[in-house]
Amino acid sequence: MDNSSSVEDMFMQTLHSSDLSAKQKAVLQASLTLFSDKGYDRTTTQEIAELAHVSQGTVYKRFATKHDILEALITPFIDEIIPRMAIEFTNTVHAQQLPDFNDYLSFVVRDRLELVVTNRKLVRILLAGAFNNQSEAEALLARISESLRGVEKQFTAIFSRYQRNGQIVNWPVSQIIRYTAAAIISHALPVVLTADCRDPDEGARPSIDLDLSTRQIVAFLRHGLSPVSA
Repeated sequence: MDNSSSVEDMFMQTLHSSDLSAKQKAVLQASLTLFSDKGYDRTTTQEIAELAHVSQGTVYKRFATKHDILEALITPFIDEIIPRMAIEFTNTVHAQQLPDFNDYLSFVVRDRLELVVTNRKLVRILLAGAFNNQSEAEALLARISESLRGVEKQFTAIFSRYQRNGQIVNWPVSQIIRYTAAAIISHALPVVLTADCRDPDEGARPSIDLDLSTRQIVAFLRHGLSPVSA
């Protein structure tokens, strides 16, 4: 699967299928570009209106504040795109039938790392919501966790098999997933925050050594999730 095109395509599909007017969709598309390129705090509604080729009045007619625009961008990711991607990914992982946890971890880490890095333009929008303030960050994480409940059973089945085989520590699955996600994000975050989204090659050529980063993350997680180290 082309991680870059699939995520952006899904976002555009949700945008085009919404009940927003053409001008309102243009406002969201312009906001997505500006929030990613300049940052949420440094983007003004005037700049959004100019890029969308609409008046500021048109922006405020549907979105009372800039935060409302951010919320309109984040909601499709949480409600539709993230759950859909999670289901597709768990189905892919399940089909692999990897008996060794190290092989499983290598596959998962590289795939998700590449997903985050090649879609950093869109990831920045989620981070803008998380970084706005602590209460909103907690609310955003709660919404994402809720949206992933549909794949909890699949993840539980996969990790339980490795736990029964004595390959990983017998911790709650949610805790293992959280540590894995944190390790991946910590490697990808510098690229996500500092890369220039206006680089036309950004989606096709991640500014990170995926193989090296995967090996480092897997080594770290293998040690931390080992039954011996725990």
